[in-house]
Amino acid sequence: MNRIWKSVLLILFSSLLLILPGCGHDAPSASKEIVLVAGRDLSPGEKDPYYSTVILKTWESLIGISNDGQIQPQLAVSWESNSDKTEWIFHLRQGVIFQDGVQFDAEAVKENLYRVTHMGYKPSSFYGYLVDRIYPGLVRYEADDPYTVHLYFKKPVPMLIYRMAGWGSAMFSPKCFNRETGDFTEIAKGTGPFQIVDRKADTYTILEPFDGYYGHKAEARRIRINVVTSPESRYSALKSGEAQGVLDIGGLTPIMVKDLEKSGNFNVNAAHSSISHYLSVNGGKYPFNDERMRKAINLAIDRDKIVKYYFAGFGTPTRSFLNSTNPFARIVEPEYNPEEAKRLAHEVLGDDRVEVKMLLAQYGLERYPYKVICEFIQSELKDLGLDMKIVMADGVTARQMMQRGDYDLAIGTRGLGNLDPTSLLQEFFKTGGTTNKASHFMYSNPRIDEDFNTLDTTYDVADRKVIYDDILQELLDHPAVVPLLEDENIAVSSKKIAGYDAAVYGVTLDKVHWVKEGEE
Repeated sequence: MNRIWKSVLLILFSSLLLILPGCGHDAPSASKEIVLVAGRDLSPGEKDPYYSTVILKTWESLIGISNDGQIQPQLAVSWESNSDKTEWIFHLRQGVIFQDGVQFDAEAVKENLYRVTHMGYKPSSFYGYLVDRIYPGLVRYEADDPYTVHLYFKKPVPMLIYRMAGWGSAMFSPKCFNRETGDFTEIAKGTGPFQIVDRKADTYTILEPFDGYYGHKAEARRIRINVVTSPESRYSALKSGEAQGVLDIGGLTPIMVKDLEKSGNFNVNAAHSSISHYLSVNGGKYPFNDERMRKAINLAIDRDKIVKYYFAGFGTPTRSFLNSTNPFARIVEPEYNPEEAKRLAHEVLGDDRVEVKMLLAQYGLERYPYKVICEFIQSELKDLGLDMKIVMADGVTARQMMQRGDYDLAIGTRGLGNLDPTSLLQEFFKTGGTTNKASHFMYSNPRIDEDFNTLDTTYDVADRKVIYDDILQELLDHPAVVPLLEDENIAVSSKKIAGYDAAVYGVTLDKVHWVKEGEE
């Protein structure tokens, strides 16, 4: 056979390969890198107390949080306390190793506890870490045996398990951190199904499976997570096929999600998120220093329209500040009553009109359709005698303005660092609470303050729930802020990958894989 015929046959054979089902570049091999995009760096590195976010599944906690937001055993398989909750005993999972080969046992837990009790407050891109928020009054910790850890406290800590869940009890190999400063000395090594093999700050993170993982092995052989700060660019990356999925809160606007879903090339699913959207209110200046005006704006805003038109249905309207993924909270349906809102506002303003400043931080604009929502609220409040001026600022400037009280309203989000609502509620609504002061809420409610005092000596969880219910009811009757809605975590992925399902935190990343032949 001469060379010309050989060339012709080679071309024909190559063409045949391209048109055969399952062949060619449209059927990626299992080893091909899956590319995801996120709006921020999900592994901020050595100075962050966690190194990376929990949604990357590179580290695990003693107490975990399930995909639907419930407490579950993770590196601790069981636990118990004495009757007055001053001593807690944790029984550890056996046969677990960190990604650098170090054994996970009671000594490793002690080293992690030494780290968090000596490093002081550590700011984070996710949830800043302060040991007293998780282990208040911790006196000492001991190993009763190689797989049992005993914690001793000055006073009862009835909510310890709820505080430790998720972010609160993250475990890392003692070889990868400085036990005094808490900084990581190399890429953090946890016990999760994925390990970080490479990263470049604010650019990308690369994950590969940890073959020594004790549980369900990660299914993707390699995942690259690129930082793409613009939602339009994240949308384009998915649309063009440069990326197969989007990660993290506010990954795509709901309108973009609906558009991708209509194309038929993407899977979309959602799970209730721990993120809540709300309006901060400057209670230190007129007119919002009057409770009637705070009640008026609660009644004047049609939250159903915000969810329907600006979140494309991906959300739940609520009047309750505490997100319902917390076991001590519930969704409270909002009351939309513009006539009663006008009556209350008139009691405060009479026939006068007042200009109010709505503060809109840049980071919110990058994640959510906040500009159009602010314009909608602007129109809703006109009938109350409020002329709203929208002021946009970068994140640092916005925080400084709020601390000075140089605003009237501000839109933003709040998540849950753990499942104990005590600290969050105290920071926001206790007289003199840190966020209460820093955001100029200037809120003071004697009954709520007394509830917080009662919580200090209430150890039964059922009894504590009654007190939390009372605090939340007081906030409905005497509002400090204006809750708008609870968000949904939306998972959007190319139909070329499977296992990409939304969870309360992130997605089921360990189950993500290229679609196999015959798999729907």
